[in-house]
Amino acid sequence: MSESDFQEQHRDEVDEESSADRSSGGLPDPEDVAPDELDAIEREREERLAPDNRPDGAEVDNTPRDFDTEVGECRGGIGGDQMECRGANSAFELERQADKIVAALVGLDADVVGLVEIENDGYGEDSAIADLVRRVNAEVGAGTYRYLDVDERTGQVDALGDDAIKVGLIYKHREVVPNGETAVLNTDSFVNGGGDSPKNRPALAQAFLDRDTGGRFTMVVNHLKSKGSGCGAGDDDPANLQGNCNGTRVHAAQELADWLATYPTGIKEPDVLVMGDLNAYAQEDPVDVLRDAGYTDLVATHEEGNPYSYVFDGQWGYLDHALASESLAPQVTGTTTWHINADEPPVLDYNVNFKSQEQVEGLYAPTPYRSSDHDPVLVGLRLTR
Repeated sequence: MSESDFQEQHRDEVDEESSADRSSGGLPDPEDVAPDELDAIEREREERLAPDNRPDGAEVDNTPRDFDTEVGECRGGIGGDQMECRGANSAFELERQADKIVAALVGLDADVVGLVEIENDGYGEDSAIADLVRRVNAEVGAGTYRYLDVDERTGQVDALGDDAIKVGLIYKHREVVPNGETAVLNTDSFVNGGGDSPKNRPALAQAFLDRDTGGRFTMVVNHLKSKGSGCGAGDDDPANLQGNCNGTRVHAAQELADWLATYPTGIKEPDVLVMGDLNAYAQEDPVDVLRDAGYTDLVATHEEGNPYSYVFDGQWGYLDHALASESLAPQVTGTTTWHINADEPPVLDYNVNFKSQEQVEGLYAPTPYRSSDHDPVLVGLRLTR
């Protein structure tokens, strides 16, 4: 089963890159690279998700970032205020972005996909999440994926907040079935991180039944406050190098752990998988809170060396997590981070700004590479009853 997310360029998380950085991107001239080196690079990319390298069993994935179909006309939810859109700046960029994100989701081929940043415009036929599912199904077969209508299932309007973007879930309905209630952690305490204004995005939890094994697990999709802007004295943590808003993320992680312990989906299912962009690196306090609550860091457990999913100013680490509850951890068959984004220069993405016409045409390809700025995390599960 899998968790995924539609790409945003993290304009709310990091400062805009300079035009010089965006136009160069560190991309070598193809003429300076020998053909056999190019072949080796392509082989290595393809092998990352080759059958022998994939986790066994049902699969869950996490794929960044924002998908926004209402170019220039965004609101924070169904009835929210008009606000700046994320992602593509034009219909032309939208098609380029969509092609890349769809290619990433098709390549991941996960059963459950957690979307971390998708436009917050409801769940109607013209919504971003419906558009995404149509595009993916056009590639993998009609009716393969369905999306979770969180507002309908919770009886709330804008259950996942009133920001321009939200989290979401799509799934292969022939492989898994949603069970129990759809649960959303959208309390003021969680969203505000203990403060007086919104910072974290509401978390989404849904239990799924594996049609093949009859086993169940609960998937939880998260997107905590970034380090890009400060939250104030006592919250920011420059002394311990954990960045802005560490206190906000710690508060959210503790409330999340406490909430999950109450079985919010109405099903007493101890097998829980926490995924998403926690905006905290592996050894930082928010992740420690979840480990102390009994969750296992699957990336650290299953990947060798120094795992990473994101690079900022030449520093590598993983902000994108997969954490399994004590009972679920033994049912995990593997975890892998698919390095389709962090390794790639921004100049290869769907954006056309700061590029000549030749670069717009020559540097772009409708492939998974640089579909986002974060790498997706894929988890394999072999569920028992």
